[in-house]
Amino acid sequence: MISIIFPYGRNLHKLVNKLSRKYEIFIAGKKDSRIEHENVNFIKEGDLANSLLKCIEKSKGDYIILMNCDVKNAEKCIEKMVEKAKKGADIVVGRRNINIKSKLAKLGINLLFPKSRLVADPLSEIFLIKRSVIKDIELHPIGSKVLLEILAKGKYGKIDEIDIDMDIDMEKVKFNESYSTYSKHLLKLAWKEGEIIRWVKFGIVGLSTMFLNEFLLWLLLGKLPLIFAGVISIETSTLASFALNELWTFRDRRRGGIKEFFKRMGKYNFACLLGVMLNLFVLIFLSRVFGMHPLKANVIGIAVAFIWNFLAHNLWTWHI
Repeated sequence: MISIIFPYGRNLHKLVNKLSRKYEIFIAGKKDSRIEHENVNFIKEGDLANSLLKCIEKSKGDYIILMNCDVKNAEKCIEKMVEKAKKGADIVVGRRNINIKSKLAKLGINLLFPKSRLVADPLSEIFLIKRSVIKDIELHPIGSKVLLEILAKGKYGKIDEIDIDMDIDMEKVKFNESYSTYSKHLLKLAWKEGEIIRWVKFGIVGLSTMFLNEFLLWLLLGKLPLIFAGVISIETSTLASFALNELWTFRDRRRGGIKEFFKRMGKYNFACLLGVMLNLFVLIFLSRVFGMHPLKANVIGIAVAFIWNFLAHNLWTWHI
């Protein structure tokens, strides 16, 4: 059986009445007398999020589809998603035909939730999941934005996507919940999933290996020419940093055997080299162009390099 769940919408009756009678349909919202489909269940349980969760709980289908009334060719969309699921996909996400204005916002979501990188539209409200994906999983979504939490917590293997045409001007759409409320929800979820702790771990590793760098340089000064002492201290601290991040910060993302290990090591060294160059550029630029004291400029350079290094290693060295 296929269960389809809709958040309530003013024009929902036009879509639902056209759907095949073989589907089990749930609507998270008040009863609408204009809906004539005989397999429709209306559930109103507090706010939208709780209503959707109750719909999922009451549904009986092996496949659960979340959709809204702004999808063009809904029947065809459902058939495509089910076809993908029958071919082995545990989750099928509808990529909406919208332009994502804020690349920075999407980058932030990708950083907070690494598994969101598995799909092009992690905030989509149109998707199919097999019931087993959320078995014994507690969900606490905001509004109808439940996919991101499923990606973060669910039990799944293969993910597939289909293109979705929306019969709406997405530029005029506003979230039901405020940005601040949703942002707090994302941060809370990211904390539970350990991604904010990952930032802290990365910072601890960076700080400890910075002291290692200074100690080695102090130890080798006078015994070796400065350039050789510098190269040895920098590379030793870089390798130590890589090892600590490999074993601690990003241990859940280690993949493959010895070949992949050395590949990550090479990526790490390259990204760190770019980080050093970025730090140096900020130091010189701020001190020479804006007349900032070199020590203050260097602090900003270190901060910029830290952000660069975390982004590079999170999205590239230890990618999902």
